[in-house]
Amino acid sequence: MANSILENSQKLSSQLPENIPYVKLLVLFGSRATGKNHDGSDWDFAVLYDEKIERKQNREKSERYLEVLDYLSEVLKINRDAIDLVELDRCSPLIGYQVARDGKLIYESHVGEFLKFRVRAWKVYADTAKFRKTQKESIHLWLKKWGLQ
Repeated sequence: MANSILENSQKLSSQLPENIPYVKLLVLFGSRATGKNHDGSDWDFAVLYDEKIERKQNREKSERYLEVLDYLSEVLKINRDAIDLVELDRCSPLIGYQVARDGKLIYESHVGEFLKFRVRAWKVYADTAKFRKTQKESIHLWLKKWGLQ
């Protein structure tokens, strides 16, 4: 099935600009991208929008999410309930990093868009490392205090 997704990425790439022109970037990530999936694995996609085009079309944020979700389900013949869609302009640094590290590019509106995202995601992830470390230490102390570790 993963091969059919990658084969259908050609279809997606050619049809996406006319069907959903405000999509700037579409990436498959997670277990399906790394090959560590099993029969019950969901499909993780990440999307980045072109805000200028989106504003011209007067789209609501919830509307764009559902439109992309429905489009993926229809074109790729995947049950909508089996698709997780992450909006890259609103995700955590950890998710952004995972998409940048393991993601398989499905579509980019301009050559180099995915590379720009990856550089940005790696920078944000590195810049927030100290916060993740502090949070981990805080959780460890809390668990120790309550005798759970």
